[in-house]
Amino acid sequence: MKTPEREIIPRIVSELATVHGLLNCLIKEFALPERCIAYEWPQDIQGMPPGGCLHGLNRQGIPLTIHLPCGRQFFVLVDRRDRFGSQRYLSDLYFRQGRGIWSSPGFATLVEQILEGCQRMTGTRNEELSDQVLRSRQLMASILSHHMGSQRKIPLTDYLDSEQGLWFGHPNHPAPKARLWPDHLGQEAFAPEFRVCTPLYQFEVPLEGLKVKANGLSETEALAGVADQSGARPGHALIAMHPVQAQLFMQDARVQALLAQGVIADRGTTGFMAGPTASIRTWYVEGHDYFIKGSLNVRITNCVRKNAWYELESALLIDRLFRQIRRSRPDSLKEAAVVSEPAILSWSPTQAGKEDRRWFAEQTGIILRDNFCLRHGAENCLLAGTLFARDTLLQPLIQGFLESVCARQIDDEALLQWFDDYQRLLLNPVMSLFFNYGIVMEPHLQNTVLIHERGQPRQLLLRDFEGVKLTNDPGILLIDEDIHPRVRQSLVYSRAQGWNRIVYCLFINNLSEAVLALSWDRPALATRMWQRVEQQLHRIRGELNGPAPELDALIAGAPLACKTNLKVRLAAQADRQAGYVQLSSPWCREVAYA
Repeated sequence: MKTPEREIIPRIVSELATVHGLLNCLIKEFALPERCIAYEWPQDIQGMPPGGCLHGLNRQGIPLTIHLPCGRQFFVLVDRRDRFGSQRYLSDLYFRQGRGIWSSPGFATLVEQILEGCQRMTGTRNEELSDQVLRSRQLMASILSHHMGSQRKIPLTDYLDSEQGLWFGHPNHPAPKARLWPDHLGQEAFAPEFRVCTPLYQFEVPLEGLKVKANGLSETEALAGVADQSGARPGHALIAMHPVQAQLFMQDARVQALLAQGVIADRGTTGFMAGPTASIRTWYVEGHDYFIKGSLNVRITNCVRKNAWYELESALLIDRLFRQIRRSRPDSLKEAAVVSEPAILSWSPTQAGKEDRRWFAEQTGIILRDNFCLRHGAENCLLAGTLFARDTLLQPLIQGFLESVCARQIDDEALLQWFDDYQRLLLNPVMSLFFNYGIVMEPHLQNTVLIHERGQPRQLLLRDFEGVKLTNDPGILLIDEDIHPRVRQSLVYSRAQGWNRIVYCLFINNLSEAVLALSWDRPALATRMWQRVEQQLHRIRGELNGPAPELDALIAGAPLACKTNLKVRLAAQADRQAGYVQLSSPWCREVAYA
């Protein structure tokens, strides 16, 4: 039965979440680096409610005004002055053009004005972006409607719960829930946020054309990780696929011809019963040895999520490199805990031409990832992205989680100690791998898994070898085997590229969100948390034997690189083409706002 609340509340909350995401992008990518932000009231507040009582909030906030060069101005009350623009919003967002009257327009108008103002500053225009923002908002509303009335307060009871609880997606992205798969396939059937579990789609393929590569696994073991092979005919194997990918795959004329000829067989949804994780294309099978990461030829946020052949190869190379380091210098990894990806698999018809064989390999490509829940217990594993995300009322999930597992109110010192443990477990391994080996991890919130003991951080797992890069010295020099030029190209970063990526993922994507969520009702704690980070960086520097000029500059207060998620979408470019802007360090002693 539909009630007004089930329709109105999801709409309002999803609109707020979307506007906050756009505002985060506007502040980080434009207002702060372009110095067109001021923490002060505008001289003329005509059109605003008196006394700073905005949106029915009788609380004192800090005024934040943005003056874009194109004459657009935005105003909102926030709870802190943050160097990264990571703050709690305490009021509606107000807008005016030129010397006009301030107003708090509807959702669609705000989206239009923010995007138009940014487009004028960049000189680029993406006609599809506005529609993607609205699609993302619609999916958020559907997710919220699905969860309304649920007795479950926070999606942090176990690992799969956390993977499927990232209801609002990336907090610094213009369209975090934009998924462009065909409408007729539906979102609710396969989206993780609806807590679905579904059988994987399977095809039976001839062993001829099957390509299996593994580290420490036999071909038989790798195939068993993908599907139960007992139902395959002699000379054939079963391969698994995302149900949406399977439908897209079968629409292709080349696949239809092979099905008609009986070369491959459509076995339907007969695979492992699996739950989609937050990445959409990686599947969790309870009690199984591996996660199954398949291709998905659909654009989700910035990227088409297919498993490119060179990314499959690079993932296996990185897995082999970590095995080598563990054997030769196990103590050098510090507290690094990386999730192994021991096998890759793909299939293509042997009689096809080179380009067609590559197309089939990318459509069917699979990476097997170790299921760490078997070792640590699913109840002790949580996706960091969800841990620091928001609930259905846009409140931080971690607050309720800590109070629940600790069965008490959490005081300032307990929050500081929790954060201290978390940031140490995150910073130590990532910095060690970069400076000792030239290994560039991608430690953003969706690649970080917290292992906890009754809520307290015990270990952090870093995952996704497909996204790991190597610097041109020493990183790639550690691999003592021939590498295909295209694989090498996808693997190698300059040192500057690698450092920018690490800085963004560590400090702006990951720790900044942790600080905001943990200091939500007590913003003064944020300064003390960043002081802990600064102290930890000093400790790390003291343990490094060799030169670390980037870390020296960071400790001295150099600006930090912030990835431009909105700018790359405005330019309608792929994620790999995203650039960076520079934001002031949170421990730099001097900073000036416009």
